[in-house]
Amino acid sequence: MLDVVSPRGEVALPDADHLIATASALCALRSVSGEERAISDWVEAEMRGLGLETRRQEVLPGRANVVGVLDTGRPGPTLLYNGHLDTLPIPAGYSHDPFGPFVRDGRLYGAEINNMKGAVAGMLGAMRVFSSIRDQLSGRIVLSTVMGECDSLGLGTLSLVENGLTADFCINGEPTDLQVMTCHVGVTQLRVRATGVGVHVCRRDEGRNALAELLPAVAALDERCLAFEPHPDYPGLPTINVGKVGGGTMASMHAAEAEAFVDVRTVPGMTPESVLADVRAAIAAARKPNGEAPDVEVSLIERPAFCQQHPYLVDRRHPVVTAVADAHASLFGARPYVGPLFPQVYFGTDASHLNRAGIATVIYGPGKVDQINIVDESMRIDDLVAAANVYTVAGAALCRRT
Repeated sequence: MLDVVSPRGEVALPDADHLIATASALCALRSVSGEERAISDWVEAEMRGLGLETRRQEVLPGRANVVGVLDTGRPGPTLLYNGHLDTLPIPAGYSHDPFGPFVRDGRLYGAEINNMKGAVAGMLGAMRVFSSIRDQLSGRIVLSTVMGECDSLGLGTLSLVENGLTADFCINGEPTDLQVMTCHVGVTQLRVRATGVGVHVCRRDEGRNALAELLPAVAALDERCLAFEPHPDYPGLPTINVGKVGGGTMASMHAAEAEAFVDVRTVPGMTPESVLADVRAAIAAARKPNGEAPDVEVSLIERPAFCQQHPYLVDRRHPVVTAVADAHASLFGARPYVGPLFPQVYFGTDASHLNRAGIATVIYGPGKVDQINIVDESMRIDDLVAAANVYTVAGAALCRRT
């Protein structure tokens, strides 16, 4: 590995073997949401080994964010890298130990390498380079590795920004197949709840069926109830989905309680509060067979269960977007695609919370959407190395000493 940034602008690049070892070590650790302690301990030790100043933030018992800071001691911008350590539950059916990573045919096999242990390994590789060329850089370079992205859609990152994390710009490593992603939906989730009086049907006049209140309410919900302005980067959006309905104990009893959970994917101009108002208005206008409006309570799902997200959108001409696209082009001889990606535009990520906190964020990472959270998950080693190289070259350009 080169250990200098030359006057001509050549940038040290991470060592490929060390990247493979780092990604393998991450994939060997089970870190399903709620079980991040072991991986956060490992990352913290790795950051300290790189000479970074580390900070640990316990968000929930046993669930921590780990932040590493390289401060050059010279004035300049603050660049943030952001990646989550938690993962989705591991699917059944692996032909090998999901936490026994190995290399075969140019691919690294390991659970959740696409979302997003490969990207975190690449960011650690970039920080290793920056630590070795600190005297060539200015400002501060920060790596935030967070909990709670997969289960709550951003509890870790929100906790960091609410506790003072700031930066001039950020690179988030969600899987984009080495393309530059500049937008995605906001995600609003709501609970619709009804309360009844549970009695046997033989005493139905004494009871009140919560499901008879709930079902007409959710039947009134479709995209027509949402107020929005169409946006060219968000075709086919917004969407509304009633994803879960439940209540009652048995067919012969009135349900004493019933509730439904609703997901709304939003476009710029929409907020969780505007969605809540739209849904409440649609339900107020609905009617039961007797002509009355359903008697339900509608509320936003609150943290820590869920972190409401606003739509994410960054200017394609912003310096952090340009830096990543230029780094990719300089390494591979062709510019990457820059803009909305599909189906990723339908996803939520920590970039929403960072952008909303005033930290302009671009999303760029290794990994393919159709390979996330599948049996025998793997990633091309060339893609892992490519992402780490882009993170390094872009970061050196943004924080180069002048």
